[in-house]
Amino acid sequence: MTPSELWNSLAQDLQDRQTNGLSRSLVANRPLGPTRILRDGKELLHFASNDYLALAWHPQVREEFQKIAGQIGVGSGASPLILGASEQYLRLVDTLAQWHQSDSAVVFPSGYAANLGTLRALVSPQDLVLSDALNHACLIDGCRLSKATVKIYHHRDLDALEHLLAANRSNFRMAFVVTDTIFSMDGDIAPIAGIESLCRKYDAIGIADEAHATGVIGRNGRGLLDHTQADRSLWIKTGTLSKAVGGVGGYVAASHLLCQTLLHRARSLIFSTALPAAVLAAATCSIEILQKMDPQRQALIELGVHLRNELALRGYRTNCDPTPIVPIYVRDPHEATELSNKLIKAGIYVPAIRPPTVPPQGCLLRVSLNAAHTHQDCQKLLSNL
Repeated sequence: MTPSELWNSLAQDLQDRQTNGLSRSLVANRPLGPTRILRDGKELLHFASNDYLALAWHPQVREEFQKIAGQIGVGSGASPLILGASEQYLRLVDTLAQWHQSDSAVVFPSGYAANLGTLRALVSPQDLVLSDALNHACLIDGCRLSKATVKIYHHRDLDALEHLLAANRSNFRMAFVVTDTIFSMDGDIAPIAGIESLCRKYDAIGIADEAHATGVIGRNGRGLLDHTQADRSLWIKTGTLSKAVGGVGGYVAASHLLCQTLLHRARSLIFSTALPAAVLAAATCSIEILQKMDPQRQALIELGVHLRNELALRGYRTNCDPTPIVPIYVRDPHEATELSNKLIKAGIYVPAIRPPTVPPQGCLLRVSLNAAHTHQDCQKLLSNL
């Protein structure tokens, strides 16, 4: 292939995406609050953010960010292993460990980096990885980078998972079962107890991405593993600061042994610039607040259940898991885009989710609720649908 042929092939790829309803573009937007956005110059009620507890807008969190940025500056300058760990980094580690009742924690630049770095650090080419078919891209990419033998099991299908473990476990050094706890697009919940039982039976370890459960599920918002009283010896927990915590970053809450291993092996940590002190301080403030938000968590789950029930009554296809992510399933990418655009004209923004984010037959509108949404907001969405 010549350079000219390369550019022609890329142009053809973009044209094909346009034809198939899969083209994407960046649209100018300005957040106006937890549920309002100025998108392409038009003010909209939106259901598109992962800021599930609206903590990005909490006055104490914003004040803490501004205070530390004013004292220390905007950037961090280098990797934490080069320049050293800031006071704010160490305080956040202690806060995460206390929150998740773990020995320690490691903070990464993003949730994506946390999953990528953890899988790459722990899983070897001599290992077997069983991965849920609807896992997030960061888990998929981490599995690929590990160079392990990766086998995909049908979404939330424990029989399929056990079949793969029974047929393959004895041929590998170690086995890992990798799963989201709340799946990011469909909002459904992983069968944690069943996976744990199989891990115990086949000497495997579970790796759970709690990104969409952190802050949302369980007492004090500790996530699904804590809510289901999972056996910590059989699980590795990753989480994010970028969703319910209202900031940016990722983390692993774990034993001292695992945390020290990640400091030595996790390339996405070692070779990335540290998060700025203001971001770390704001996350610490947010976590301290969210642990006391059990009533808001309960109200958020109840709002999600209400919206699912009302959608089903109107003939829309959704699911029944009690989470703040409510899918509205459609036939194809064109219908997803058309419905999303019609809602925008009515003053509502719900993003259209199309391949490769979901499988070809899994197109949907993804409704993301947060603690600032009201029943009136949901009624406006239902009426316009």
